[in-house]
Order: sequence, then structure tokens, then C-alpha cells
Amino acid sequence: MTPGPFLHILKKVSLKSTVLLLLLLFGAFMGMALPHDAQAARASLPEFPPCAPVSDNSGDQRDGVGQLIPNAQAPRLDFCAEWNPEFAFNGHRCCSKVQRSKGRRRKRIGSKVCTMDRFKPNFCDELTPEQHAFIKNVEGGKIKDVLSVIIQEMGKRGDQAFCTVNNGFLAWGRPIVPTAQNRIVLRAPDRCTQFATDHMAGLIEWTGRQVAQEYSDPKYAGVRFLIGDIAAPRGGCLAGRSGPKGHASHTTGQDADFGFLSVRPGRESPNAFITDFDAKANWWLIKNIFKNPFACVKVIFLDKRHIRKLGKAVRGDEDWDKYKRFIRHMPSHRNHLHIRVGDGPGLPGCVADARPEDELEEDFDGMEGIEEPMDLIELAPPVEPANNVPL
Repeated sequence: MTPGPFLHILKKVSLKSTVLLLLLLFGAFMGMALPHDAQAARASLPEFPPCAPVSDNSGDQRDGVGQLIPNAQAPRLDFCAEWNPEFAFNGHRCCSKVQRSKGRRRKRIGSKVCTMDRFKPNFCDELTPEQHAFIKNVEGGKIKDVLSVIIQEMGKRGDQAFCTVNNGFLAWGRPIVPTAQNRIVLRAPDRCTQFATDHMAGLIEWTGRQVAQEYSDPKYAGVRFLIGDIAAPRGGCLAGRSGPKGHASHTTGQDADFGFLSVRPGRESPNAFITDFDAKANWWLIKNIFKNPFACVKVIFLDKRHIRKLGKAVRGDEDWDKYKRFIRHMPSHRNHLHIRVGDGPGLPGCVADARPEDELEEDFDGMEGIEEPMDLIELAPPVEPANNVPL
């Protein structure tokens, strides 16, 4: 075959196309030039099937410091697509990338800027039919003992929290529902951000019942256990109502904001976060949180001024020496406690060599000291306990 026809073609195409065409011709020539035995050997090579549709560890399966998650612990892509509300916006990856602060605190994560799909006044559109039914059954009195249901179902479906608290999502999130038994009031019930793992839900329900028992005297009937943000129904980035900037954590149902316990005879507890801090009452609350039988507490974030008040108020209490290193200062926590739990019950820190100082948390830049650091949202009226749920 003469090169004439090929030269005629090359004159009519671009340089890039010419290079590609020459490469193709060269590849075809090399294939024909292989000896017969080499061609036979290549044909005899086994054909390997494509990999199973598990999450690609090259990008999406990393923890908060960029370490790869072992394949045995990695969720499948189809599972992530079903439960992670940010899956498509993560480039079809299970875990979003963790944003790091460039400020003076190297191990502190700056407040997260959520993708635009998370920029909405509430997350109620993400509720599953099962979550809807659970809330309805508790409020309607069909489920009379929430804690028994949590205990019965805990762990039956496997893991609920995936990736890390800063870039993850939540499966089968358990709604926190106020009842007369738990004395709970939701800070913003219209936002649908009260969803937790069963272990966190067990901690909250159990602690609320401890509050009800401790303050059972009628003069303390107004004492309430105030619950702020935990996670959206399926987790993911939790943006504020007034903009896309939101929590850096609260993505997996393992972080929860609790209002300070306010104990005043004959008065209702506030349904908003306040800076007024009763050290003795809140030390009692903190001890019960650490001692709960459902979830080990990794860390509690609180402003250093309140931590100092605790240290003065609890002198002589041996529990202070056990728990104080797990109560860490974090700016913008002057009006609430931030609780982070692990994957099951256990001692504070959740592991023998726990380093609570390494836990990462958000920073609401420029909002230090504001009563509502999340987003200055307008609060709904206080949620009244369900009258048809027996004490």
C-alpha cells in the first residue's frame, strides 16, 4: 500500500487530528507485527470483571484528616446515594471534603459553607416515611415508651453514622420527640434538625427523664431540657436559615447542642439559648450526660468562662477529676453545651487513649457572644408536652 492516499487525507485535517491518526496507524501496525506466539499469549490473558460498585477510596472515603477509610468500613455507593443528601453535590462520592481553617488554630475547622441545595429554611422535606410515622406515633400516644423502642431497635440495622462528624451523613436517623416523660423542648422544631443516631437519641431521652425525676417537685414543673441542633433527617451539611454558612459538624447525628439547665421555682425554662449559667445545676446535668448508659461521650464543648465556674462550684466532687479533661473550651459556646458521642456506650473519650483536645469543632466567625450563634433564627412557640403520654 502506497502512502499517497494517507498524505492526501493528512493535508485536509488539523495538526492535532493528524497526530491522533498517526498514533492509531502505528498501533494497528504494531498489532499486526506481533509474532504469532505473542498474539496467542496476549489473547489467552484472563479478562477480569469490573470492580463491585463500592465507594471509590481514591477520593470519597476519607476521614476528617484525609486518611482512607478501610474497605470493610466503607459504605456502598448505592447506599450513599440513598441516604446522603449531598451525594450528587459531592461528585457522587460518599463523603464530602472537609474544609480546614487557615487561621491560628490548625486543628480547628472553620464554619462550613454548605452547597446551595442545603440553603433552605428547614430540612423537613428530607424526612423518610418511617421518621414521619415515628413522630406521629409518639405524639399520638401510640408509642408510650420511647426509650424502650430505642433500646429494642438499637444496632439492628448496623451503623448509622458514616464518614466523620464534619463531612458525613446519617442513616435511619431517630427523631427526638418531646413528651411529658422526657421534659424535652426543641429549640427550633420547625427546622427538622432533631435527628440522631440511636445511641445519641438514647442519651437524650434518658437524660431528659433524669431531669424529670430530679425536678419532680411541682414547684419545678417548668424545668425543661432544651435541645438545639443535632442533624437533619439524613444528616449532611446543616446550613442556617439566613444563609448557607452553618455548622462544621452536626452531619452524622453524633453532635448535639443542649441549652443550659435553668432551674427557677415556679418559672418556665427559656426556650432559647441564654448565657446565664448556673454552675451547680449544669454540673449535675453534665455528670448525667457522662454517666448515661447508651453513648460514650467523646467531648463536651463549652466556653472557658463557664468551665472556670464549674471548677469553683464542684470542689470536693471526685467526678470532676474524671470528667474535666473531656470538657473543652470552644469559642461561641457561651450559651450552650455541645455534646459529641461515639458509636456505642463506654467511658468518656470512647477509647483508652482518648485525646479530646484533638476533636474538631466549628467556629462561627464574628458571632462570639451572640445569643443565637447559629443563624439568629426566629423561634417557634414552646412545644407543649403531649398530654396523652403518661408520666
